Amino acid sequence: MVDIQGVVEFVRVVETGSFTVAARQLRRSKSYVSQQVARIEDRLGTRLLLRTTRKLALTEAGELYLRYARQVVRQLEEGEERVRDFERSPRGPIRVSLVDGGLGEWYLAPELVRFAAANPGVRVELDLSSRLVDLIGEGFDFAVRVGELEDSSLKARRLTSFRYGLYAAPAYLERHGLPASPADLRPHNCLSGAAARWRLGNGTEVADVIPRGNWHSKSGQVLVAAAAQGLGIVRVASFYAAEALASGALVEVLHEWTRALTPVWIVHPSGRHVPHRVQCAMRHLLEAFRHGPPWDRSAAAIGHLSQSC
Repeated sequence: MVDIQGVVEFVRVVETGSFTVAARQLRRSKSYVSQQVARIEDRLGTRLLLRTTRKLALTEAGELYLRYARQVVRQLEEGEERVRDFERSPRGPIRVSLVDGGLGEWYLAPELVRFAAANPGVRVELDLSSRLVDLIGEGFDFAVRVGELEDSSLKARRLTSFRYGLYAAPAYLERHGLPASPADLRPHNCLSGAAARWRLGNGTEVADVIPRGNWHSKSGQVLVAAAAQGLGIVRVASFYAAEALASGALVEVLHEWTRALTPVWIVHPSGRHVPHRVQCAMRHLLEAFRHGPPWDRSAAAIGHLSQSC
């Protein structure tokens, strides 16, 4: 095992240029500090410092050792600061960027409200937007992003995931029939959103469907409301349809073709110390989704329809 005893004393002596000043700053005796440096030199079998009556000078070996010793001291100081952070209640500002729409407004933001209520020392500034903010340039502590990540400068942790499902009201399916395959969607009134085409897959096949119908909206909430009124078949993120599924206003169709998961990530700048308050906020979100997304329902619970029905 590496012996790091005396490293702090050695670095402080070099930085102050004096055993006396280093001892005073470390609240140790001058003889103790001198002994610690001498112990390192004995262990390494070489001189690190040249001592004269007027000044101290590093040897070539001392310069090499100093480069690594400073890294050790910095890491120890950072480690102690982080440990002290754990003992403190989170305090201070937190800037967070969330995706807008149902995911951010219905599920993520309420969790951060709960976090703020439990930690009155923090001040949360929330930005809900569909744009990819510049975390560093705009001063955000972390963000929640959807889909595949492209920015390798960010550290990411998977928060949860969701599906894009196909849903319709039971009354609509009674009038127009139950589609058994993507091709069967062509004659149906398909309520369209932001996507110009619906990409469906069952694990072995992929089918692209161009939705055609008499209703278009970029709001998932509006699309679900229209489908629940029996207007047609809609493709939306599963969190938009959760409440309508639970109430029976909608049922899922072609479930086997909509199993692909879209990941949701917590991201923050890598290579930086993350303040305790920010760590606590991110942990709160991760814990809230630890047992799966709150909108998730099993096939039996939501009563999705398949060809066997």
